[in-house]
Amino acid sequence: MDKQILIDCGSGSLLQLEKAGKSYKSIDTVFITHTHPDHISDLIPLVQALFFTPGFKRRKKLLLVGPKGLKSFYRGWVPSLMKLPDTFPIEIIEIEEKIYFKGFSVFSTRTLHSENSIAYRFEAGGKSFVITGDCDYDQDLISFSHKANLLITDCSFPDSLKTRGHLTPHEAGLIAKEAQVQKLILSHIYPTPYPDEDRVTECMNVYDGKIILAADLMEIEIR
Repeated sequence: MDKQILIDCGSGSLLQLEKAGKSYKSIDTVFITHTHPDHISDLIPLVQALFFTPGFKRRKKLLLVGPKGLKSFYRGWVPSLMKLPDTFPIEIIEIEEKIYFKGFSVFSTRTLHSENSIAYRFEAGGKSFVITGDCDYDQDLISFSHKANLLITDCSFPDSLKTRGHLTPHEAGLIAKEAQVQKLILSHIYPTPYPDEDRVTECMNVYDGKIILAADLMEIEIR
C-alpha cells in the first residue's frame, strides 16, 4: 500500500499533519465520512495549499472519496470561496459499497448519524481496520467491523451523557465485543465535566480487548 491517505479533514488537519511529519503535499486521497464542519472544514485549506504553496507545483491527481452528495457539496462550496486548481485534477468518487485500489480495498456502510454519514473499512495484506466516523449503535456496523484488527470508533460522550447519533463508551465496547475486533480506539472525544480516561473504564466493563484513548499525533501499527 503506497498511497498517502487522509481520513476526514476537520479543523487543524494541515497543522497536525506537519507536526506529525506527514506533509499535506504527498496526500493522494482524502476519504470523507460525512460533510459536517468538524470533518471537512480543512478541505478548502488543503486544496488551496496544494495550489498556492510557493515553490511547489502539484501535478498528480487529488482523489476525494465520500458519501452520496459529496460532489454537489464540493461543487457548491469550494468554487464560491477560491479559484479552482488548474495545475492538477481533482476527482470525486461517491462510494457506494467498495473501491479497489492497487494493494488495498476500501468498503463503506451507512451509519446512524446524518443523512449521508458512512464508515470505512480498509483491507490490505490480510489486515483490516474500521473507522466509524460519527455513528450510533447499529447491528450493521457490528457486522461491518467483524474481526477487524483495529476499530476506531466515535466515543463522543460518557455513558451518562448519551446523545443520539453518537456512541458512548458502553456502546463502543459492545460493538467491539460483538464484532470480535482485536483492538479498539476511542476517538471523537468531546470535552465534558468528566475525565476523558473515564471512558476507557466504562468501555472495559463490556470489552476485554485492548482499549486506547485517541490522542493527537498518535501512531498505531496494525499487526
